[in-house]
Amino acid sequence: MMSKQGIATYHRYVNRSQVWSAVGMWAWLLHRITGIGLLLYIMIHVTTMATSLISGAETFNTTLSYLMSNTILHYAELLLVGAVIYHGLNGIRLLLFDIGIGFSRQKEIFWVTMVIGAAIWIYVIFLKLS
Repeated sequence: MMSKQGIATYHRYVNRSQVWSAVGMWAWLLHRITGIGLLLYIMIHVTTMATSLISGAETFNTTLSYLMSNTILHYAELLLVGAVIYHGLNGIRLLLFDIGIGFSRQKEIFWVTMVIGAAIWIYVIFLKLS
C-alpha cells in the first residue's frame, strides 16, 4: 500500500506526463520557441543592416554580398521560413480560439494547420533549392 506522500508524488508524475503528452502543450512550446527565434533574428538583422548602412555604401554592399553568397545562411533561411510559417499558422489557430471558433476541435485544427504549413514549407524548399 502506498503512503499519502507516495500517492501525491504518483499523481504529480501522471499529471505532468499528461501535460507533456498533450498536443496543445507542444504547440504552445513551439510557438514560444519560434517567437523568440524570430525576435532574435529581427534584432540581429536590424543591427547588422543598420551598422553597415551607417558605415557607408561600400560597407553595406560588402556586407550584403557576403550575406547573399554564404551557403550556410541560404540553408538557415529555410529554417527562418519554417519558423515564420509555423508561428503564423499557429497564431491564426489561436486567434480562432480566442474568438470562439473551433475550441472543441483543437487537435484536429492543429494537425490541419501543420499539414498546410508543411506543404507550404516543402514548396518553398523546392523553390529555393531548384
